[in-house]
Amino acid sequence: MQSGTSEHDSQKLKPCRYCKTPIEKGLKRCPVCGTLTPHSDAKTTTIWIAVILLVVYLYTLIRGG
Repeated sequence: MQSGTSEHDSQKLKPCRYCKTPIEKGLKRCPVCGTLTPHSDAKTTTIWIAVILLVVYLYTLIRGG
């Protein structure tokens, strides 16, 4: 029966992006290393920045620069 609880607990945990310690998903700071937003994914952030820049670029092209 413990395998069910550990499986449920593992769904709540995600490794810190810096120290890789499994921590709860909702935390704003890693309790082990102190990293802010320990679950943010640099790849996802980079993609969002690229999308925003592309939208701004296309907007300026449409408006006539």
